[in-house]
Amino acid sequence: MMRTMMAIFAGAVLLAGCGGGSDQNVPDPAASKAPAALSDLQKRIVAMPKRLQDGVMLRAIRDAELTCQEVTELTRVETRADRIRWRVVCDNTEPYVVEITPDGTARIRSRP
Repeated sequence: MMRTMMAIFAGAVLLAGCGGGSDQNVPDPAASKAPAALSDLQKRIVAMPKRLQDGVMLRAIRDAELTCQEVTELTRVETRADRIRWRVVCDNTEPYVVEITPDGTARIRSRP
């Protein structure tokens, strides 16, 4: 599972360099607030355009075998220890917290 998650994040990082929509060069506002202690992988995820971050979170939630058809809300929340965190709402109803560890592992917490 960890190898799969790392591959997903690596692929998403590579996609960030591809041509695409007009929001591609608009970084996440939380990127400028990223602490220096973040790993290179975490920094890349934080710096991704929102649409790619949505894809990373969607893939992480689905890989955890949780229900999510579409990310309808994505909000960066407080970093805890060495984990960057987002509040993710799927399908306008299902809330999750997704934590990304320095090695790229995603941990999902369901918030029913």
